[in-house]
Amino acid sequence: MKIIGRIGDGSTETYARVILLKDIEREIKAEEIVLIKNGGEENPVNEIIGVLREGLGKNEFLSHSAYRPDVAYLKYGGQPSGAREVYSFRVMPIGVKGENGFEPNKLIIAPRSPVYLFEDDDNPLDLLTVSIKEPEYLEAFLEGHEKWRIPVLKEYIPYHVGIFGSTGSGKSWLARYVLVEFYKRCGYDVLILDWSGTDYVPYFEGNVISITDIALDEESIFAYLQDLTYRFGDNTNVRDAFDEFIEEWPKKIQESGGSHERLYEMLKRRVELMVENIERKDWKDNARRACRRVFRKIKPEDLIPLMGTISIAELLKRLRRDHLLVIDMSGAMVESKLGFFLSLGAEIYREMDTGKNVNIAMIIDEAPQYAPWDAKGIQLQTSEMIKNLAALGRKRRFNLTLISQGIKGEIGINAAVRRNLNTYFIGRIHPLDASGEGGASEWLSPYGIRPEQLLQLKPGRFYFAGIMNPSPVPLLLTFNPR
Repeated sequence: MKIIGRIGDGSTETYARVILLKDIEREIKAEEIVLIKNGGEENPVNEIIGVLREGLGKNEFLSHSAYRPDVAYLKYGGQPSGAREVYSFRVMPIGVKGENGFEPNKLIIAPRSPVYLFEDDDNPLDLLTVSIKEPEYLEAFLEGHEKWRIPVLKEYIPYHVGIFGSTGSGKSWLARYVLVEFYKRCGYDVLILDWSGTDYVPYFEGNVISITDIALDEESIFAYLQDLTYRFGDNTNVRDAFDEFIEEWPKKIQESGGSHERLYEMLKRRVELMVENIERKDWKDNARRACRRVFRKIKPEDLIPLMGTISIAELLKRLRRDHLLVIDMSGAMVESKLGFFLSLGAEIYREMDTGKNVNIAMIIDEAPQYAPWDAKGIQLQTSEMIKNLAALGRKRRFNLTLISQGIKGEIGINAAVRRNLNTYFIGRIHPLDASGEGGASEWLSPYGIRPEQLLQLKPGRFYFAGIMNPSPVPLLLTFNPR
């Protein structure tokens, strides 16, 4: 370690600024980790580990709001004196170094206390694991220090994870190269729902199942068709006809010989027959009109996603055998994808409800498609399913990892779902998340992380915050894609 400066005035137990030694500002960067010997080198009252943030340069003679000789000199092309320039960083305390790890600092950080920089051979992140019996690490490291791997509290995996960042920030990289292997090492089988079929499917060949090969349960099929037909033309008789036909759906697929065109004709004939059997004329006329509207909306190809024969139970059995499974959700309509998720969620919830630890980490790409901020129709059901899975999953070793461009609003996740996430990886944010209540800026600004920094993060850089992080202060991590 080497000394880089001393604490200035105005410090408290949670706030301090280090005034840098001469020319140190040329080499010290934000996000470096430092040690404060609180009270002096010889006999400090405690030793505080902290992160450097909010750098500041001051030159009282170069105030832009006051006219002084140095400003006049500068206006005419002169080089003002730097003799009175002062450079400083805010130190965000991680905690007080002790025998059993870190504790919150409760003593005032004394002005004049020396501040030391941890160098590559002095890994401060090891101090975060002192009280952990079997520490686990991500295949990621603190920005600028490849030897300093990021420790994790693995017991909090079932408390759920959110990955947030704008397009191109590296969200899928983080999931593929860091979290998948981490979850597997910790005893979880990883199930990935790839919404577009492009972010994960090409990287896990041999572990991919297409959504069109999976059989849905009757409730999910009903919800899918209801959403597709605008609630069956708002006619009770037509709805009942669909409901009756959907019973024993696998048998209907067998009768159709696996042809979606034939299945469509079977469905249409059955619904029309039930409509014609209505005795009351005005009801029959209403049902006929609704039936025509419905079958203008629904086409034979809309039934293709419902032709799968692999049951959800078989899918989970394969997941437990191979420990990794990617569902390719490309080529299906939104309603079909959400219908599949309802079937999958219902089976996992049933297992957990019987008292079974499922040991599953489910990574959901494009999470706002399942739980948008203003959920309607089938999305109300998927949002509720995610909330129920999250609540019970904490006790049954089930993890949800939700990936989203934004945290709140039109690009974010439903607030009721978001409240169940307790660990966050926040990369370069969307401008809509840079301000306002509930966004990334509001989450991270108490830790000295400004919105403009979040808007400029390079791809593959994420602030790691929340309950899985042994540090109470978010850390900036990165990784090397393989």
